[in-house]
Amino acid sequence: MKSRIKEHAKAVIESLGGIPNNDNPELFSIKNDLVIRHIKSRIEYTVSKVDLSMPSNPTIEAFRFDQDGNKKFITITKKDFKEYENI
Repeated sequence: MKSRIKEHAKAVIESLGGIPNNDNPELFSIKNDLVIRHIKSRIEYTVSKVDLSMPSNPTIEAFRFDQDGNKKFITITKKDFKEYENI
């Protein structure tokens, strides 16, 4: 069961543009400025920060610009990763 969970987590991270570490393929990086899209709404966001301070519950901070040119920030939690895709 643990292996299936690990494989699913890898697939989710890769779908968000995660890149396996060369030295340890169990570790992934998601770079800042990566553009992701909410699957249902099709709204695009730019990743501004990946917070791995709690490895069991990583978060991604992202932003988009509204119609007035103001930045709108969101925080994406681990449970919501599946709702976004790399574009």
